[in-house]
Amino acid sequence: MAVKKKSSVEITRAALARWQQPGSAGFFAFLDDVKPMIPSERGGYQPYVIPSDRVRAEIIRILDGGYSTAIVCWPRRHGKTVLAALIVVWRFLTRRTQNIAIVANSERQTTDTAFRLVRTVLEQTPYTASLIANETIVIIRDRVTYEAAGNVIQGFPANAASLYGKKLSLAQVSELHATASDTIYQALASSTIDSDDGLVLVDSTVGPRASPLFGLYQLAQNGTDPSLYFSHIEYRDLEDAVANGPSWIKPERLRSRAAQMLPAEFAQQHLNQWTAGTSALFPPTVIEKCKDTYPINVDKLSEGRPFAVGAGLDRAYGFSLHGDSTVAAAVLKVLDGEDEHFYVLACDDIKFSSASGIRRAFTRYHKDFGLKRATIESYNSQDIAAWCGEQPFAHEVVFATAERQSNIFTSMFNSANEGRLHILPRFEQLIAEMETFEYRLEVGQKGTVAKFEHAKGCHDDHVYAVAWAIYSLREFELNPYEIAGIHCDAPGPVARLCLLNDGDLIPPCAEICRSFRSIDSLYQKYKSRAGIAPMNIEDFFAYKVVNIGSHTIKR
Repeated sequence: MAVKKKSSVEITRAALARWQQPGSAGFFAFLDDVKPMIPSERGGYQPYVIPSDRVRAEIIRILDGGYSTAIVCWPRRHGKTVLAALIVVWRFLTRRTQNIAIVANSERQTTDTAFRLVRTVLEQTPYTASLIANETIVIIRDRVTYEAAGNVIQGFPANAASLYGKKLSLAQVSELHATASDTIYQALASSTIDSDDGLVLVDSTVGPRASPLFGLYQLAQNGTDPSLYFSHIEYRDLEDAVANGPSWIKPERLRSRAAQMLPAEFAQQHLNQWTAGTSALFPPTVIEKCKDTYPINVDKLSEGRPFAVGAGLDRAYGFSLHGDSTVAAAVLKVLDGEDEHFYVLACDDIKFSSASGIRRAFTRYHKDFGLKRATIESYNSQDIAAWCGEQPFAHEVVFATAERQSNIFTSMFNSANEGRLHILPRFEQLIAEMETFEYRLEVGQKGTVAKFEHAKGCHDDHVYAVAWAIYSLREFELNPYEIAGIHCDAPGPVARLCLLNDGDLIPPCAEICRSFRSIDSLYQKYKSRAGIAPMNIEDFFAYKVVNIGSHTIKR
């Protein structure tokens, strides 16, 4: 008979007795003595440390209240799944006949994030690693056994059929907000009901109010189920999250997330606020920022600054049963200071979705605006793509994947919200569609994804055409002001003293110098836009002008 190796980590009976105390006293003693290892933000592993007094208080409420259901609903990266994993490991090591289930987020997965984290804690913590080494604890795929105590941790897919009839002591389920039904939760709750210390442990961020998690939140708020505890950490806004969030979440990174995410997405994931099932991408206040008056003339709009014009096409079938339209749009991109601004130049309904109508629109955009690139959605567009291949402007055919839509509409929203998307009031259909353009957040295999669509009975063809036009310009890097070469004919040492040749003077010959006149023309256009305190011409040349041509000096 094989002889098991002695554990390399000695734990006294007194220490074990401290861990076995009921409630938070036993859990805190376990943390102090065992120092369970968790993944580190810097790579590798580190002992778990309770991050704040607020989290300690929540742990006490969860473990000392005698609850049969405890929900840890905290923002992303706040350690809720880590806490759930540690409670599972603590119960597994300090109780007897524990039948523990960890339920995955997918019907096909069994070893998802939560189960892998429990396994990682057991394998990386010196005390439990020694128990694994001498086979006191055995891990095989999605199952962990502690035969001496009669304890089992089993990973299950999110399939209610696999859970019916189970008698469980502890069940953990992650991200309940992502499910459309409470079937899994109800199956787990029923499986723990006849255990004296039965507990369903849920770790999740918030979700839409239509989710089963919100129903549990309402029960907790109303106090109608005293066996339910709902630990909810949320922030009012970005500044509240920066001031009061965990120390390991850097303020600059949180601000970056806020800038790159849709408002409802950031509010849900990082502020932990409940969201409606759908949200308007362009609220009325944002649309008002977009409305502007400007000339449909690229020279007047650019005022000497480099610019690029892109086109977008959203094509429908000629006689769509849903009333969809084919729309072509043109957008100008120009820098204002360091910021990219977008001006809608055209937004044309193409009758009967005809190829000839699309070709006429694109030809006009090239003739009148200097079209550089067109983005064409792949749906029903092979003939237009073939024609574009023979035109003087570039083109691309794109598929409207969920990831690409998320990128283009997040960018379009940020431009609109910051007053950098300009739309003439006469583009009435575009504005009307923006008013009813919505998105909802869905959680799938790759995390939370935004789904974009028009409100029921409305349309979104103009919105998509403008979005594709903006997308077509993503690779055009613009300089604030450009000059196509500097050529100096000044004699002698004067040339080296000139502002244009790295000197600091404006010599008398500037009046007849073609290059200096070009710089002065750009400067006058800059001053007309700069407001009450424009920089002087020396600083303008140094910081705003980029020479894209050659630089010659007469010897």
